Amino acid sequence: MSKLKTLNKLLNRFEEVTVGIALIVAVTLTFIEVVLRKFFGSSLGFTQELVVYLLIYTGLIGAAIGVREKVHLGVDLAIKQFPVKWQKGFVIITTMLCVLFTTIITILGIQQVINIALFGQVTPEMEIPLYVPLLIVPLAFGLMTIRFIQELIHVFKTPANEILQQEEGAY
Repeated sequence: MSKLKTLNKLLNRFEEVTVGIALIVAVTLTFIEVVLRKFFGSSLGFTQELVVYLLIYTGLIGAAIGVREKVHLGVDLAIKQFPVKWQKGFVIITTMLCVLFTTIITILGIQQVINIALFGQVTPEMEIPLYVPLLIVPLAFGLMTIRFIQELIHVFKTPANEILQQEEGAY
């Protein structure tokens, strides 16, 4: 197996396992918090903040999974109005725009994490460095960038008449 396929499998596994764990932890913490409040009149204090971060994490990593599985927002309907020979070009352009957008957000996310780390800000409840939960932005958008690049390579290799037929089943 090639190194790229091995790396791709590792990325797939990372995405799926981390989203699964984050969701399980979020649901478990929410359940514990409800029980503590209802029956004991107390709270863990940090639960709400942590659950919010975990749900944001699952949403953003889930978006990377969505790109991988081709369930992201597409413009098939508009593209199908053009001749088949033009459709591939439109798919390439839209995918390149997605690569550009996710790359910009990744870079801005890295800059934001660095700035926050330099100022030493901490989260309000857990009092951990604020850059730790914010690392999800460059991480998730970096993963999305990788996934869009993979899709772009696939589109370049696929004949024009097969592009939209392949993606049709994913929606």
